[in-house]
Amino acid sequence: MQAILAEAEERASGFNETVDLSAITVSALDEMFSQGDPVLGAVDLDSGYLFGLELRDGRGGEDWAQLLNRAKAQGVNLSVVVKDAAKGIEAGVREVFPRAEQRDDCFHVLYEMNKLRRRLEQRAYGAITGEQEAEGALRKIRAREKDQRREQKRRIVRARQRCQEAIERFDIFDRALGQVREAMEYVDLDSGQLRTGEEVRSLMEQAAQCIGGIDDRDCVKLARYVRNRAPGVALASAALHTKLEELSTAYPEHAVAMACRVWRLVSELKKSRRSWSKPQRQRLLLGALAWLKSQPGVTSTDELLDAVKDYLDRRYRASSAIEGFNAALRPYLYVHKGVTQNFLELFRAWYNLRTRRWGRHKGTSAHACMTGRVVEDWLTLLGYPPSSTLH
Repeated sequence: MQAILAEAEERASGFNETVDLSAITVSALDEMFSQGDPVLGAVDLDSGYLFGLELRDGRGGEDWAQLLNRAKAQGVNLSVVVKDAAKGIEAGVREVFPRAEQRDDCFHVLYEMNKLRRRLEQRAYGAITGEQEAEGALRKIRAREKDQRREQKRRIVRARQRCQEAIERFDIFDRALGQVREAMEYVDLDSGQLRTGEEVRSLMEQAAQCIGGIDDRDCVKLARYVRNRAPGVALASAALHTKLEELSTAYPEHAVAMACRVWRLVSELKKSRRSWSKPQRQRLLLGALAWLKSQPGVTSTDELLDAVKDYLDRRYRASSAIEGFNAALRPYLYVHKGVTQNFLELFRAWYNLRTRRWGRHKGTSAHACMTGRVVEDWLTLLGYPPSSTLH
């Protein structure tokens, strides 16, 4: 069995090295760890093809440069890279693809903010509980025990002040988080204005300033992180705004903006868990569609909506593709005491050749999406066809 596995890993490695990767121009990069050793991964954002997966001793710029150079030798020519704040990724991309635009992943910004929001919320609830307990303790002290009652009243005053401060910190942070979420949207629902990259950056920096003003060490640290990520996050919005402006040469600008509002309303209706707000959103959506169809400069509403949707699907602002891959690989890293490069080569071949069961590319393989060549059975491709004899 070990011999068969070793042979399969070798064949998978040979297969991975022969695939033409010239169709890959946009990528998400990330790193995981196997028993403390970095595992570097690179995924094509258009097809979901995993074009790089290496076990390394480090995760610096040199390590990433070696992975990217191998991919470059197979045809990869990156113009856009979505990443987190890792300095090694930034240095490696800059060395191998100096003209590639390096965008910061919006997922990590929202993840870090939501994590701190939960902590601030828990602290606020804890402060509320503390105030209630202090008031309950006062009721248990007898009226003739005046000294104890005076001391307990002072404790109530301090508990009430802590409670008010904790709630205020949470409210300020929650508003800042809402502003960052709104900044990442491509159109303002109220005004109908398309959001520029500069507006995204400005709104995020304003939110960072509010967070930094909260008297909390974690908030000050996060404010610096959000401020540093703002320029990189704004790049995706700037690129999308340019594409939508180009679309305005074929359609009226206000019609393009309304099409963006339509898709944002559709997205919010799908995601919203607040049933009481859906009727209003549905009325807005129907009104937007009716208005769009009545415009004289729009010959085909469906064509305009399809064109806008295509641009929205190619914003390249999140590394969800690489995060999805990490979720698939993580159980193997936890189960095994350590993985080898040969195992990673076999896993990479399986990941690219398997038929996906959900997501945007459901029913296809990453290999077929990138190359146009359909693979019926990945084991057959590696030289292990199904046996014709039943044992």
